[in-house]
Amino acid sequence: MSPKLPHNVIAIAAILMMTAIALCFRIPNLSNRPFHGDEAVHAFKFRELWEHGVYHYDPNEFHGPTIYYAALPVVAVSGYRSFPETTERDFRLPVALIGALMVPMLLLLRRFFSISALCWSALLLAISPAFVFYSRYFIQEVPLACFTLGFIAMVWRFHQKPDKTSAIWSGLFAGLMLASKETAPLTFVAVGLGLLAVRGTRPQSDEEGLTTSQGNDLELLGLVIALTTAFVFLSGFFTDLSGPLGYFKSYTPWLKRAGGTDIHKHSFLYYFQTIGWWHADKGPIWSEALILVMAAFGAVKSFRDRQNVFGKFITVFSLSLCLIYSFIPYKTPWCVLSFLVGFIVLAGLGGDYLLSLLKPKWAKSVLCLVLIGFAVQLGFQSYRASFVLPADPANPYVYAQPVNDILKIKERMDSLSLIHPQHEKMIIKVVWNDNYYWPLPWYLRKFNNIGYYNAIPADADAAVVLTVQEFDEALTKKLDPTHIMTGFVGLRPGVFVETFVRMDLWELYIKEKKRKEAAQQVDDPRYQ
Repeated sequence: MSPKLPHNVIAIAAILMMTAIALCFRIPNLSNRPFHGDEAVHAFKFRELWEHGVYHYDPNEFHGPTIYYAALPVVAVSGYRSFPETTERDFRLPVALIGALMVPMLLLLRRFFSISALCWSALLLAISPAFVFYSRYFIQEVPLACFTLGFIAMVWRFHQKPDKTSAIWSGLFAGLMLASKETAPLTFVAVGLGLLAVRGTRPQSDEEGLTTSQGNDLELLGLVIALTTAFVFLSGFFTDLSGPLGYFKSYTPWLKRAGGTDIHKHSFLYYFQTIGWWHADKGPIWSEALILVMAAFGAVKSFRDRQNVFGKFITVFSLSLCLIYSFIPYKTPWCVLSFLVGFIVLAGLGGDYLLSLLKPKWAKSVLCLVLIGFAVQLGFQSYRASFVLPADPANPYVYAQPVNDILKIKERMDSLSLIHPQHEKMIIKVVWNDNYYWPLPWYLRKFNNIGYYNAIPADADAAVVLTVQEFDEALTKKLDPTHIMTGFVGLRPGVFVETFVRMDLWELYIKEKKRKEAAQQVDDPRYQ
């Protein structure tokens, strides 16, 4: 009879397998979707840090700098000499790696989890469509969720047995959360409510007991570590000491936005609909209900079993944070990750509980296969969301996403610059009715003489003028003697870019295009 493997070995092997699955979903073809406007904005914010070595926190936009510092080593090893050489993949890769890192981070909860529960949580985290999709996004939500998972684990360890190690790590993760996004305090409130729900449950012997003073000292240590970590990042590693002060100022504009703008104002049920059941017209059905159902069984188990204190904590934390986000009118779909990570941890407990309800081994095996079957369907949704419909509005995780046509703008500008005497120094003017022309600056990043205007400038002359339809009539009158309007190209659903090209440049472009087409026909065997 062969000896049984230790439980820790089984847990680590299972986690490594789930991590490999997570990487397979997150790493391939990271440039298969146009840069989102938010991603482009963050890429330009990163540019300031990379080119000048200084980070300035902006209390009105951008959020925190953790993703910029995460992107630094990726761009550094690529050997780029200028910002235009960077690609979408360079920025999305660090977030994808952080998203995959969350799976082995579940081992931080190993002492509070059975191996079965750990495996179910790891599987669901690896294949969750929301986590997979946004792990392929250069925005702060996945790092925030990652640091939230670490914070939950270390705070719970501290709650069970206060020590210096858990206090330091709790503080470190809390500081990283603060340095990622201004919504981090909402998570702290939910964690506090979870701890309040299980107060008086700390398992501690007389020998291990700490005095009140010692416990307070450790809590103070964690707080100091948190504030120090946040200060270091928000100050750009001490390059701008006004950054941390600006962080407190940020809550003025963010609190105003929490009331919801016309674009981002959604109903209380928005997040439940996003992950529970989504079906756009003529689109496929989307649902992460498996996670919610398994989490519900985990919550039932937690409150039926007095010994499962950790389950009660995770239940209260997850539901509290979900309700907090749901009551805030301002909603974007990626915010779901902050509390979905809690539901996934709880779902692991639910999967373990469901299997424990069945006694015969064959019944457990059947149920296990059924759950895995549903998990495979989740994986299929992840594949569909990230690789088949990554920019389609029928995808519930697609939000204000630029359409693929935007790539045509880049191709046209590149072609025009090749025949322009000044090449990449040709003058381009973008005339828009607001500041939501992003991600145009990303796709035009190699051009040196480009200007952005929120009104028609007195001198509108340029090699190329890109504008919104609202200015069509006025610019047509102004540019008609010297320019030709070459058509509309989609930017976002319902938003189009209108292109005016100077007549002499356009004539050269058409001649060059015809010459290339003729050359291709000569080389094509069909014309020989």
